[in-house]
Amino acid sequence: MKVFRTLILSGSIALLTGSAFAADAVLPEAPIAAPQSTYTWSGPYAGGFVGYNFAHLDQSGGASFSGEGVVGGVYSGYNLQTERFVYGVEADIGASDVDAGGFNVATGVPISADSTAFGSLRARVGIEYDPILLFATGGVAVSNQTLHLGGLEDDNTHVGYTVGAGVEAKVAPGVTSRVEYRYSDFDAKDYDLGNVTVSSGFDEHSIRAGLALKF
Repeated sequence: MKVFRTLILSGSIALLTGSAFAADAVLPEAPIAAPQSTYTWSGPYAGGFVGYNFAHLDQSGGASFSGEGVVGGVYSGYNLQTERFVYGVEADIGASDVDAGGFNVATGVPISADSTAFGSLRARVGIEYDPILLFATGGVAVSNQTLHLGGLEDDNTHVGYTVGAGVEAKVAPGVTSRVEYRYSDFDAKDYDLGNVTVSSGFDEHSIRAGLALKF
């Protein structure tokens, strides 16, 4: 019986000692996973925009005149994403209600210009701060202009470049909104206005807001 009590006591001491060691043991902490972005920018998208343009036109002979007006159109593109770096290509096409007016140097007669249609093909790069994308863009731009002088008119398509930057954000599943600034500069073209040939180029500043669906 003494032997039996001794065995029970020894077993109890061993159990308590093992529990104490287990309580004092330091377990390794599980690694904490880095937070993952909840929105992926990769893939195609398309949307529409409205904006306001400020145009400045130059004539041969050193004269210039300015105008402004509303613009609107559609855009589409494709993004790729590597971690926080987003890059891709985008195109837009739109219509313009920009009107500009001044005086022709050679005749002293009022001259006016209407911007009718425009478009661009651009690269786009950005850094995402979930759910926001800060981006820059740049590429080739085209714009159609009509000049009016003394009851005569002529139109040309100008080619140039456009650069800009903006911010885009997820506002709903598969829906993003953006605000951007663009500067565009176009080459000069000759306009045949009766007995007068006017050479004119122009540049524009544009503020735009857009809404797009991601597919």
